[in-house]
Amino acid sequence: MHSNMARMLEPLLASCIHRAAAVRPAAASCLSSSPITPSSWSVAASLTTFPGSRPTSHTTATSSLPCSLPSSLSSSSTLHLHHSRHISTSSSLHSSQASPEAVSAVRSIPVHDFGLIPPTSPTGALTVHYPQAIEYLTDREAWVYDLARQPVSVTSLNGAVFNVPVRLDILQRAVRYLRAKWQQGTHASKNKAEVSGGGRKPWAQKGSGKARQGSIRSPLWVGGGAAHGPRPRSHAHKLYRNVRMLAVKCALSAKINEGRLVIVDSLQPASHKTSAMSATLRALLSGTPGSSVLLVDTGLTGGDGGEVLRKAVGSLPWAEVMAVEDLTVYHLLKYHILVLSLPAAKLIEAMLAAPVRRQSALRMAWYAQQQAAFKVAAEELAAEE
Repeated sequence: MHSNMARMLEPLLASCIHRAAAVRPAAASCLSSSPITPSSWSVAASLTTFPGSRPTSHTTATSSLPCSLPSSLSSSSTLHLHHSRHISTSSSLHSSQASPEAVSAVRSIPVHDFGLIPPTSPTGALTVHYPQAIEYLTDREAWVYDLARQPVSVTSLNGAVFNVPVRLDILQRAVRYLRAKWQQGTHASKNKAEVSGGGRKPWAQKGSGKARQGSIRSPLWVGGGAAHGPRPRSHAHKLYRNVRMLAVKCALSAKINEGRLVIVDSLQPASHKTSAMSATLRALLSGTPGSSVLLVDTGLTGGDGGEVLRKAVGSLPWAEVMAVEDLTVYHLLKYHILVLSLPAAKLIEAMLAAPVRRQSALRMAWYAQQQAAFKVAAEELAAEE
């Protein structure tokens, strides 16, 4: 029986091998005719099309995220990622025998050649490959602007923090970890003991001719308790600290590679008026691709933003202010443009460049600084009274 089945499957297997042999040249011709540029996708958009599906003929990968394209391509604030890899299925591929050349061609096809968006680098199927040449782990230089978009100076950014290979799997794991930890987990249902009523037996055990029942709140009854229903619980799971730190480095590197990072000397506005701050931000980010912005300073009591900045930006739906200690990978990928104050950039660099075991010391030093600032403010208020 097994030998008969094998003879029946031989033509089908040979046809599949011939089809797979045509995948590589067809995909190569498609990529050469429509190359992907950095302005046609972003790392945030690629997370929605996480690779994992097996290749099929005429595979089309489409992603739509609220990420805006550069002004040279489109003024829309929605990024549509569409890239097709068409596989030839001509009748010449249908054959009953497979040649050794076809078999060797199939075996030489890398796994990451099958329909992955964005394109992958030769070093890993989940590492983003940019068209421009990037020398990783080398220091970068960036302009420092003021709020009037005038260049002030040039700063050096640590390559171990702002210039690392962008790993999609690390970003996906970090975002999933954060969203699971933030989930409330308050879902609940009542079981048989928690539903009111049903204290007495509906009818006698024997003699009625009906099925035996012990309570009208059994899960078999309408209005009864739920069997194995949801209970309040925590959805958080563990993710190592070095993986979380690597995810932040990948997100920062992606922002620089896509031209979505702006560094200013200070985010302290001249006024707490929202209209004035909105006009300032639009002028500051006029040439940067994106429609939403994340402003990062050193904290509420810092001199590079502080409370005045939070009052000015609080009612803007497309902007958010966040301290360095509250910065997460989720927020880095959620907003199109990242604006860092120079002190905040140096603080991020110091926290991520230090060894993992020393990060707690930096965090405690930051908390001590914040407590000292609050103490000074409280003493000033007490003196005024």
